[in-house]
Amino acid sequence: MIDAFSQWLSDTALSSLLADTTHLSTWLIIPLSQCIHILSVAVIMISVCVLNFHMLGIGTRQQTFAQLAGQLIPWTWGALIALFLTGALQTIAEPSRELLNIGFRVKMVMLLITVGITLFYQITLKKDPKYWDVSPQRRQTGRILATFSLFLWVGIAAAGRLIAYLDMRQG
Repeated sequence: MIDAFSQWLSDTALSSLLADTTHLSTWLIIPLSQCIHILSVAVIMISVCVLNFHMLGIGTRQQTFAQLAGQLIPWTWGALIALFLTGALQTIAEPSRELLNIGFRVKMVMLLITVGITLFYQITLKKDPKYWDVSPQRRQTGRILATFSLFLWVGIAAAGRLIAYLDMRQG
């Protein structure tokens, strides 16, 4: 099914245009897209690390977790939107390189999990800004989620880089 979708996508006019290296637009759009993608990864990594390190008790305690999350989570969502848009453009340009690649698939699964963790943080804080400070059990759960999230984000970055080296295309 993914093979068929990948083939269909590569047959679209937009994919053909983006994949054609003789067009000036390809020499501008794809590198610009990649730069924005990398900068968005940096924004996410910084905001996620600061937030999760705070949950782990590493770093300054001048702000509560809720205050810090209120400042950083919007940056995370903004960067995720930029990642989605630039990643979609790159996938359209080379569907089989992305969609048929195990690195890409692993990256997407890890990304879905981290988005879920971020949503969970946001939802719990919206209901109760002191949610993570109420009990030792919640603090322990928060530390486990923070550790898991950090490992996943490192895995996402590694899997993203591996896409270039794990060519799974058929033929």
